[in-house]
Amino acid sequence: MINKKTLITLEYDKILLELAKMAQTAAGRQRCEDLLPVDNPDEIRQLQLETDHAVRVIFERGVLPLGGISDISASVRRAETGSILSAPELLRISAFLRAVAKVKAQIPQDNNVHTEDDYPWLVYDRVKQLVALRPLLMRLEECIAGEDEIHDRATNELYNIRRRIKETQQDVKDHLARIIRSHAHSLQDQLVTLRSDRYVVPVKADHRGDIQGIVHDTSSSGATLFIEPIAVVELNNKIRELISQERDEIERILQELSALTAADADTLLSDFRVLTELDFMMAKARLALKMKAMPPVINTENRVRLKAARHPLIPADRVVPIDVELGIDFHTLVITGPNTGGKTVTLKTVGLFTLMAMSGLQIPARERSELAVFSQVLADIGDEQSIEQDLSTFSSHLKQLIQITEQARPGTLVLVDELGSGTDPSEGAALAIAILDHLHMRGCVTVATTHYKELKGYAIHTPDVENACCEFDTETLRPTYRLLIGVPGVSNAFAISSRLGLMPEIIEQARSLISEEGMRFEDLVQSMEQSRSEADRLKMESEKLHREVEALRDQLEQEKKNLRDKKKEIIQKAREEARSLYQEAEDDIQNQIQDLKQKMKKQDARKQHHLSTQTRQQLRSGRGRIEQEIGAATLSAVRGKPLPAELIREGETYFAPSLGINGKLVEGPDNKGQCVLQQGSLRVRVDAASLRLPDGDADMNMTSFDGQTSSPAAKIANRAARRRERSSGGDSVSMSTKLNQTTEIKLLGQTSLDAVSNLDQFMDQAVLSGLHQIRVVHGKGTGALRTAVHQMLKRDSRVAGFRLAAFGEGDSGVTIVDLK
Repeated sequence: MINKKTLITLEYDKILLELAKMAQTAAGRQRCEDLLPVDNPDEIRQLQLETDHAVRVIFERGVLPLGGISDISASVRRAETGSILSAPELLRISAFLRAVAKVKAQIPQDNNVHTEDDYPWLVYDRVKQLVALRPLLMRLEECIAGEDEIHDRATNELYNIRRRIKETQQDVKDHLARIIRSHAHSLQDQLVTLRSDRYVVPVKADHRGDIQGIVHDTSSSGATLFIEPIAVVELNNKIRELISQERDEIERILQELSALTAADADTLLSDFRVLTELDFMMAKARLALKMKAMPPVINTENRVRLKAARHPLIPADRVVPIDVELGIDFHTLVITGPNTGGKTVTLKTVGLFTLMAMSGLQIPARERSELAVFSQVLADIGDEQSIEQDLSTFSSHLKQLIQITEQARPGTLVLVDELGSGTDPSEGAALAIAILDHLHMRGCVTVATTHYKELKGYAIHTPDVENACCEFDTETLRPTYRLLIGVPGVSNAFAISSRLGLMPEIIEQARSLISEEGMRFEDLVQSMEQSRSEADRLKMESEKLHREVEALRDQLEQEKKNLRDKKKEIIQKAREEARSLYQEAEDDIQNQIQDLKQKMKKQDARKQHHLSTQTRQQLRSGRGRIEQEIGAATLSAVRGKPLPAELIREGETYFAPSLGINGKLVEGPDNKGQCVLQQGSLRVRVDAASLRLPDGDADMNMTSFDGQTSSPAAKIANRAARRRERSSGGDSVSMSTKLNQTTEIKLLGQTSLDAVSNLDQFMDQAVLSGLHQIRVVHGKGTGALRTAVHQMLKRDSRVAGFRLAAFGEGDSGVTIVDLK
């Protein structure tokens, strides 16, 4: 348990005040003010996780709507004892239940898609614990209209009573109105007013006998009498009776509502506790966001590693981030340097961050900062001299140090400011060294500040003890507040005195009074500090350059990606435009073919069909040339480079640079990106990312009608043949086709789409060649390819009929097609 004095010394109470400001409810504020550090590592990690989850909820959905919630616990407990709650109390319970419903609405409906790592379940699980008590809320809203008002429709009886009151009041007013009209000269004012809840009229005192009735009041001057006329006495009595009945009915309604509240008391109190805890969690998260804090890494090895730590009570525009390491290479840190340099701030930062972390609060430092779970935190910071107790500065410090040395044990964090000060320097230094030795032997983690040079030497020569200093700029005579670990500090008294204008001869005399060894030591320390400062400056510049290089590299990578995407987009757009243009041309030619058919109706039907087939073949050949040119433009962009996944297909030929071979892709790529290339009888497994297009072949391999891949030479020959066919007219095309046409096409291993396309081209050539029958080898397999072929043949106008091959001709793996 951390003692109260340490909490105040390290200004933990001020952090709690800031935390309480973040709470939205009175109970939540009290929960914040009562927060204390704990020393159970698992509990601390749970508290930190709660804060982290609350921060995530704020980022995702904003702060939970907890404002305006009152503490209903006292009222609910009174209802449990049978007491009747007042309308204001019931109104607060009604507002509380509305808040419960609002908070429950914050739970995302798609929470089943979240994983435990990114889903703030510690917050939402608490929200799920809330019970809205909808029936109770509806009844309260039906009855309670305001602080002292009950709805007319709360019960039928109350509605009827109030209706009768209004009717009777109206009767009274009507009677009095007639009296006012008939006795206007006797009245001080022509109006109806109330005295003692009874309707009266103001009568002039000298006309008292004009109106018979009961005098209820007189004016201060005695000139006016407030008389209840005899005619309305009975009606006023009736109103009073009805009002009494109304009070009784309201009492009964409040009693009913109080009983309903008592019946749900356990749920209401549970909801109140949950909402208080949620408010507390939201307050921790809001404070973390205000301080730009991060969750620390909690350890049990007495290890402290703070990165860019900012004391939360120093204004953001003035605080200087510091880096502190402790309990890793050393367990005792001696900080030296001039006053106002930041030594005490460093002490308080280490101590306060430790208390905050052990309380489940995030710390204003960089991510992955570490803090240890200490069983005790003991601090002696500041001057506590007391005139009443006759204690000097030294005595007050020593009194605190005695308590610290007595309580010190392993797992204790000790923070001591100006150790050994307030007495003779030599004795103070010796005492300080002895105390540090004692704390070190007890297994404490200690941070101490001092001005004594003896302690600098002690830190240099003692294992597990390290020097540190707060940097001071002798040019500007201002501290930089940066902590330099591993470097002892110097007082800079002579430099400061010289800069401020102290006479040089005085400074020189002062220097002569210091031993030569002491001067060398101070000069050495100052040189070390300057070297360390320069090294840190260079490191910061190097890190800045590294960040700039990283940013430039990311920018270049993004620009390269944008260029690749733009190039792909341009190629795709050009491809689509070319196809669109060709489609328009093809549609136009098809229309011309239809016109030609109309003109040739009287000609031989076979000659007509032959001519249309030949024309269609030429159109398809033109489309193929355009597709090849588009493909060449696409593939030229990837020659010699890694291929996109969409350009790697089975059956195509690729070059493997690592093996120096071209091969046909026969397997893959699999889910690991591996594929198999085959060259002759040689089969090798290679990474798909290493494949390139083969040299000298800018186009992807084309597939011939027998399903085999054409060689580059064959492709060139085919292109040349097509050019000759185009230049020599229809007879040349027909003759060349007849000489080279085969009667069988093999579609084995092809997709249904590719097989139908290849069969269509094959049938065009067969018709041009004058064939009357062809064989289509599609294999047996699952029958999907055979079905696709048969469906295509049923629709084709060139087909006279088709059948499956007989036994010995290929059986069901072959279809025989008769052409017209």
